[in-house]
Amino acid sequence: MDFKQFMKNVKNEASDAVEVTKIKAKISKEKTNVKDTFEEIGKLMYETYRKSGVMPEEYKEQLTKVDQARAKINEYNAEIDKVKMSDN
Repeated sequence: MDFKQFMKNVKNEASDAVEVTKIKAKISKEKTNVKDTFEEIGKLMYETYRKSGVMPEEYKEQLTKVDQARAKINEYNAEIDKVKMSDN
C-alpha cells in the first residue's frame, strides 16, 4: 500500500469514528429521554397512589420504599433544624 492509499484509509477511519461518535451521542440522548420518561411515569403513579390510596400489588414494595424514604428525609430535615437551633 502506498502512502496516498494509507492516508486515504486513515481519513476514512477517522471519518467513520466521528460518525460513530455522533450516533452514540444520539443513542445516549434517547436513553436519557427513556429514563426521564420512566421517572415521570413513576412520579405520576406515585401521586395517583397518594391521592387515591389504591396501591397495585405489583408496585407495593416500591411505593412503600418511597414512603419510607420520604419519612427519613423529614426526620433528617428535623435533625438539621435542631442543629441549626442549637447554634443560636
